[in-house]
Formats: sequence, C-alpha cells, structure tokens
Amino acid sequence: MRTEGALSSAPSLTWRGSLFRKYVLTLVSLVALVLTINAAVETWFLYRETVERVARSQATFAASATAAVEDTLAEIERQVGWVTRASAQSLAQHREDYAALLDQTPIVLTLAFFDGEGRERVRARRLDSTDPLVSSDLGPVPPHKGFQNLQVVGGEIYANLLLPHPGAGTGATLARVRLTALTGRLPSSTAGVGSYADVVTPDGVSIARSDRSPHATGDRLTLPTPGSVTYASDAAGQPVVATQYSLAALPASLIVAQPLSEALAPVRDLLIRLVWLLAFGLVVAICASLLLARRMLVPIRALHAGAEHFAANRFEHRIAVRTGDEFEALATRFNTMADALSTSYARLESEIQRQTRDLARSVSELRALEETGRAIVASLQVDDVVRAIAARAAILAGSDASAVYLVEAPGETFRRAGDYGLPPSAVSDILPANALARAGDAAAEVIPVHDLTTISGLLTGNAEGFQAATLIILGDSDGRLGFLLLLSRDAAAPLGSSEHVLHTFAHQAALAIRNARLFQEVDEKGRQLAAADLHKTQFFANMSHELRTPLNAVLGYSELLADGLYGPLSEKASQALERIQINGRHLLSLINDVLDFTKIEAGLLTLDVQDYALGALIESVTVAASSLAQAKSLALTVDVPQTLPIGQGDERRLTQVLMNLVGNAIKFTQTGSVEVAARVVDDTFVITVSDTGPGIAPADQARIFDEFQQVDSSSTRQQGGTGLGLSITRQLVFLHGGRIEVRSELGQGAVFQVTLPIRTSVERRKAS
Repeated sequence: MRTEGALSSAPSLTWRGSLFRKYVLTLVSLVALVLTINAAVETWFLYRETVERVARSQATFAASATAAVEDTLAEIERQVGWVTRASAQSLAQHREDYAALLDQTPIVLTLAFFDGEGRERVRARRLDSTDPLVSSDLGPVPPHKGFQNLQVVGGEIYANLLLPHPGAGTGATLARVRLTALTGRLPSSTAGVGSYADVVTPDGVSIARSDRSPHATGDRLTLPTPGSVTYASDAAGQPVVATQYSLAALPASLIVAQPLSEALAPVRDLLIRLVWLLAFGLVVAICASLLLARRMLVPIRALHAGAEHFAANRFEHRIAVRTGDEFEALATRFNTMADALSTSYARLESEIQRQTRDLARSVSELRALEETGRAIVASLQVDDVVRAIAARAAILAGSDASAVYLVEAPGETFRRAGDYGLPPSAVSDILPANALARAGDAAAEVIPVHDLTTISGLLTGNAEGFQAATLIILGDSDGRLGFLLLLSRDAAAPLGSSEHVLHTFAHQAALAIRNARLFQEVDEKGRQLAAADLHKTQFFANMSHELRTPLNAVLGYSELLADGLYGPLSEKASQALERIQINGRHLLSLINDVLDFTKIEAGLLTLDVQDYALGALIESVTVAASSLAQAKSLALTVDVPQTLPIGQGDERRLTQVLMNLVGNAIKFTQTGSVEVAARVVDDTFVITVSDTGPGIAPADQARIFDEFQQVDSSSTRQQGGTGLGLSITRQLVFLHGGRIEVRSELGQGAVFQVTLPIRTSVERRKAS
C-alpha cells in the first residue's frame, strides 16, 4: 500500500537525464552535423580543384624547365658537334680538331675518337682536367647521339656526350663535358606560385636546381610517383607537393615541387572561414534550443508533479495545463484517471484485506496438512498409520473424536481399525456393508451427518453426547478402502478446515494405508522368496553332489573298459564307449558349473591364494584345448612374453576362467583362429582371448554374463550349454579383485579381456 512517503522516493531528474538536456543536445548536434557535412563537402571539392590547379601550374613550370634544359644541352651538342665534320679523314686531323675544341670550349674536358668497330684511336684531354672518360672501348658504335653516364664529383656535374660521325662506319666522338650551365638555365618561380625544380639522376641525386630550390648539388632526393602529384618532404624536412617528369635529352628526371602551405593555402583559408561559420551556427542553435526546450518543459514539469501526487495517493490533486495542444489533452486524461483510481483504490483495499485473510487461512491449512502428511507416512505398519490418521484428522477438522473404519473385503462389513478421543464402547467395532446407505450422498467424498442414527449400527448405549458427524470416504483408483468418522458434541460447530483440505487429507490417508498394506505384502513375499531361494540353493548343491558320485563311477568304469581291464572290446563297442566318456565328461562339467554357481549364490565359494606363473597357466590351458581346436581345424596361438612377473591368486580358479573363455571361443568359431595374449599394465595382468567367430551384437554383450543366458537361447541353437560358464567366470574374476569386458561386432569376432591384480590383496581359505 502506498503512503505519503512515496513522493520523496520518486527519482529526481538530473541534468544528465533531463529532457531539457536531450532537446538542447539533439538540436545542437543536428546543426553541427549539417554544418560539418557542408564544410566537408566544400573542403573536398576545393581540395580537388586546388590539387588540379597545382598539377597544371607544375606541368607548365616543368614544360618551361624542360625546354630550358633541352636548349642548354642542344647548345652543348652544337659546340662539340663540329669536330665530327666529314672532311676530317685522318687521325691527325681529329687531333687538331679536338685540340681546337678544348681551347675554345671550357666545358669540354676530354675527347676521344672511336673507329667504326668501337676501338679508341685518338684521345685529347684538357691539361687542367683530371676527370677521365668513363669508357675506353665502345664496341660497335651506337647510331644515335646523346648524353649518358651522369656523375656528380666535388659539386660539379659531368656527363659523356656521344656524337656519331657522318657516314656509315666512320666512327664516333665521345666527349666528357661539364653540365654546370644547367643550374643557371632553369626558370625562376612564377609570382604567387612558388614552384621550384630539380634535375635528378635516376638514383635521385640532384644535378641542377632552380633559384628557390632548398637542395644543393649532390643531395639525394626521394623520387615522387612519375606524372602524378605526390606529397613528400624537401631537404629541410618541410612538406611539399611534388611531381616527377622525365627528360628525353638526358638520362635524368625533372622534379617540380611547391611548399604544401603555399599549395593548399586556399583550402586552409576555407577551413578557417568554415570554423567561424560552425561556431556561429552552434551559438545560434544553442540559443534556439534553450528557448524551445524551456517552453516544452513547463507543461512536462506540471505533468511530472501531478504524477508524483498520484503516486502518493493524493488523487484530489488536479493538473493545470493551458497550452491548447497535446499536453493539455494529456493533463485532462491524467485528471480523469485520478478520479477513476480514487474509486478503484478504495475497492481494491477492501478486496486485498479479504484476500489476505483467506490466504493466511490457506497457508495455515496447508502447513497443518503438510505436518499431517508427514505424520501419517512416518510408519509403514498399518496399525500405526491408522492411529496417526485418526489423531491428525481430529486435530485438522477440530472434532471431538474420530475413528477409521476399513473394508474387510469388497462388499463385506466395515471394521474399526483405529480411533482417537473415543471413550470405550462409544461406537460399534463392526458395521454392516450397507451402514452408509442412508447417511448422505453416496457419490460425495465428504458427507456431513446431522443425525447419527442414519449410520446403521454405529451408536451403542454409551454415545457420550455426540450430536453430529462428518464422513470422509477413503479410496483411490483401486477402489474404496473405508471411511473416516469425525464426531462432534456440538451439532452447530463448523469444521476447523475447508472441505477441499479434508478431501486432500483423505487422498493422503488412502495412499498411506495402501502403501502400508503393500509394504506388508512385499515384506511377507520377500521372506517367502528368501526361504524358497535357500531351499533351491540347498537342492542344487545336494543334487550336484548326488549326481557327481554315480557319474564319476560311470567315467571310472568306462576308463577301465577302455584300458582293456575287462577284456578286449570290438571297434563298435570302443566307439560307443568313447561317446560315453565324451558325454560323461561334458555332463560332469555341467554339474560342476551348477555346483560352483550354487556355492557362489550361497557365498560359500572362496579362493586358495598362492603364487602362480601366468605363462605356465596359459600354456597348460592351450595344451588342454588344442585337441578341440585341431578337431575344427582352427589355429590356436599364444602371445605371452617371457618376462611376466609371478602372480598371486587361486591358480585352479584362474585356470577354470581361461578354460571357459578359450573353450567358448573354440566352440563358437567355425573357421579362422583363436588367440590368447597377456601383458602387464601398471600393477595388473591384462589377458585377452580373441576369436574370428560370428561376433556378439551390442544388445547381447551385457546379458551374456548373466546366469542361464546365451546369445542364441532358442530351441534350435547350434551350441549347447547351461549358460553358466561366463557368469561363473565373471564371479571368479570379481573374487580376485579384477574385471572382465567384451568387445565385439557382428561378423567381426569377439575379444574377451580379463584384468587381474598381479597380487590379490586379501587371502582366502581354500574352497570346500
């Protein structure tokens, strides 16, 4: 239930979560986003235009620089080219021409004449020059003239100039020239553009520069991408915009560069203007959003205050909003809702109080019912259960006394099985079968009885003033068990619990009585089965001893007959005697299995624990079973290492285990082989018996170790046996503290694995 304190617990609105902040931030963010996108678009287009303009200006500058370089190189070719005149036929004439050229042209350092086969014939050098020609043997003379082998030595630029002489096979002149004139011939920067140029070798060494270039001759430059504007750095580390152009007349490139601050100055100026515009737009947006948000928050705060009043149950409060829009309509709806809540709240409080009382009563009844249920199931004896039902029923219903009547047999009389609070001889112990015929609705489970005489034969001479009763039928799905009688001395007194609770109690009581009876029946059947099992075990043991005595006599006399002690036998008699011996031994084996089984069931089978050699034990088993394998043409192999340790256990019983496994493998294998293997794993022997027989289905692998079970248990099975061999084998392995497992698939044979401790932990007495 809400109180006046609900108002103080309402969450307070902070600047971080207020609607005012959201409106202001949203409007300001929207304006900032629009201005930012506009600035980005304008900046991008201006940047593209600026880059294109820089590319055009650098291309123009590069064209003029290329023309100046080519004019300079052409002048050098013209000055040197006269020595290749066709009138010079002899080597002496070439020497004279070369000497004259060296006197007239200071930029020429060395001259050499090569004949048509590329061999040097004449060389002339300036006396003050130490720079030699790069090559002294051209090989075949190239047909085209040109500059090659650019070098920078001591700040000077040198190159080789090759000039073929007119006419085929007349040779060529190779001149070593100084290209210092290139630097002075590069054009100056255009006003307002600020571009400068550098002529560089293919490996980036500067050999000529314009007046604004920060580089010196011999500096190594980073080559930009040919033909496109590239951002780079000059020798001083300042960012520049550069473009590389190739030179056709010289094995070098022309790099035209401009400082980045000058090239992108229009973009910088635009960004400054846009920043000021963005700042102005944000100021305007903040002012507008503050004004709009304040006008919206006034009615919202009025609604918020009204909601807090309603939360504190002050439904008489009214929200006053006069905006003429959706806020005023919402305030009117809130006021209407407050009127409805005021009415509903009063009705709800009374209903909650009633439901709370009913719930408290139900909880009390359920707690009593739970305690009653635990009490009546505390014992499995029928008499104790009936007495507990009578006592708990009287307490639960608030009656003065109670009694439980149970049906002795279907359609027969009711017998009083227990009571609570009844004086002696107050009611009859035996009631007729039709005692409840006039008591009330026979189909009901809880029957109020206002006249006790309607229950035939109930009252006796000493009724002790009981005026009314309540009948609770006890029954379940199997039929009616009887009824519970609750007696009261006050006919007008109500029941202490509801009819539903009594109905549930009746089901619990019937279930407890049924369970107690079943427990008694199961207990009695268990004692009978234990006695029968003991008789069966004694019978099997006695019969096994009684059958073995005459059978041993039959086998003994048959061996005497076979040895000829009573005279020679005919061939047919010998064959019949051999069959008698085979079947007798088989019968003796079956009797021994039955005897072992009965000893195991009776707990009489113990072990004679002694030291044994596992290898010798396996060898004795395979030797004994070899005749069975040879009769079926099966290969019986043994894989046992010679270093097995000495084990401790019952050697005779372990021989029986292996004989059962090997015998079964041979019996169920028609073709192929049977293998016996052994190894040591940690402190255990692991023995495996594998065959190539028909295999065992996964569904049968668990039950083959149960007694009297075989994979093929039909009347037409091909192999005989009692189904006790593997059961006895498993028990013997368990007695040694080991385990036995089988792995098999149909058609893939079977592998039986026995794991035994090398030394049995507990010594046992020898089996009787």
